[in-house]
Amino acid sequence: MKFWESRYKWLFALALFGLLFFWLSPVKVVYTMDFSLPYKWWLWSKIFFNIEKGDYVEFVPPVENEYTKGKILVKRVVCMPKETLRTVGLDYYCDGKYLGRARTQDSKGRPVVPFKHEGEVPEGCYFVMGEVEKSYDSRYFGFMCNRHIRAKLFPIAKGPNLDKFFLVGGQR
Repeated sequence: MKFWESRYKWLFALALFGLLFFWLSPVKVVYTMDFSLPYKWWLWSKIFFNIEKGDYVEFVPPVENEYTKGKILVKRVVCMPKETLRTVGLDYYCDGKYLGRARTQDSKGRPVVPFKHEGEVPEGCYFVMGEVEKSYDSRYFGFMCNRHIRAKLFPIAKGPNLDKFFLVGGQR
């Protein structure tokens, strides 16, 4: 029997081709375990890179610490270059619009230092936030710039939530 006459070898070749196509494709469907956003399923794109306010971006965090080590984050762009970001106490405003409040302690009671800024968002950088109060985002690590962005994401669905299948011991 020749190599390509075997049904299993054809299935293997087809599976290998599918994996290569998925890996190399500039657009794919992805799942995220990020709890700070309501969506779990996304259309991931490296080719639609005109970032606007309200877009979701996937990026390598601009700082490495216990919250970001080994992680890729997904957050929403809430303040753009040339817009004015203002910090008043623990509250953040973009062109006068309230964005949210920073915390002074993390979920385990350890102190965190909020990012402070008064002025324009630098060109090529963005202020990004999750949609829950406990999100680790620009309120703590500051601006996220173009060099850190890996892709733009488009939300597809909020569920099903598969986190428990990916987490060791079912814990975050």
